[in-house]
Amino acid sequence: MSRRTAQLFDLMFKSIIKDASSSAVVHLINGIYKKNYPLDTHVTIQPTEFIKEHPKSGKLEKIVSDIIITLQHKNGTDTFLMEAQIDDDIEMILRIFNYSMYAAFDKKRVSEDGSFMQIDMPSPVVIYWESSNTKDIVSVKIRFPNNKTIVYKVPTFKVLQHSVSELEGMALLLPFYILKIRKELEKKGTNSEKKKALSKKLEDYIIEIDKTLKMCNENNYITERDTAMLLRRLSCIYDELYGKHEEFVEVDMTIEKLVKASWDDTWDKAWDKKTAEVEKKGVSRVAKAMKASGEAIDKIMRYTGLSRREIMAL
Repeated sequence: MSRRTAQLFDLMFKSIIKDASSSAVVHLINGIYKKNYPLDTHVTIQPTEFIKEHPKSGKLEKIVSDIIITLQHKNGTDTFLMEAQIDDDIEMILRIFNYSMYAAFDKKRVSEDGSFMQIDMPSPVVIYWESSNTKDIVSVKIRFPNNKTIVYKVPTFKVLQHSVSELEGMALLLPFYILKIRKELEKKGTNSEKKKALSKKLEDYIIEIDKTLKMCNENNYITERDTAMLLRRLSCIYDELYGKHEEFVEVDMTIEKLVKASWDDTWDKAWDKKTAEVEKKGVSRVAKAMKASGEAIDKIMRYTGLSRREIMAL
């Protein structure tokens, strides 16, 4: 996978989290971390940029993590750090530790007598979009001069090792499930007949994803707006991965139909003006990011619903 596509997925995941309802975010946390927070738990998406001084040069540099989420509940506050990854990378554990430290420093507490300081590390997880050889737990051993050690452990979650139905508890991950056929499609010697077979398999996945999203909406895990937004994001990912293959024309039609139906249903609920403005800002943010990454205006128009004039003004 190209670096540009990987960066697009990273951006896509961040936009999904930021544009999702609080209930959908809590639903995701419950699914990944095996928690049971009420869906009306207060959610805060924390800043993910930290400035630090380079230990050798002394120059200031910026560290950017993926997603840091804080849940406030009756028993206190819990913080979670989610990092998304395409490829296996042993260095990831060090980056997670680094991100967690900086997030914890931001909320440090000092005792009244100034004799000690406490930092609360967030609960981390690495989400792998594709199949991974990485273990379910990755760790780094921190050894101190007195030979005492602390082992920092980070769980991993591999999206494609689950079925669509198993991801019902993590609906915000579902758009990325269409990566399922990517590696097989890109194998050398994949002929047109094989591509058609893969397109049918992908279409079945997409239809199942749509049904699962609607089920999540019926169970109040996510909102109708979440469903519409997730189908649009799925459409963007699909276009990036498979849009150039002529054998996938029927999949194109299926996605277009599902996205249109979802958005028509959502707008027909007669949202109030404030809700409509929130949605418009979310769509504009994605369009602006796609434009900055060099995507064609026609493509941005297709997947955001914005006019050419609106996109050019971003």
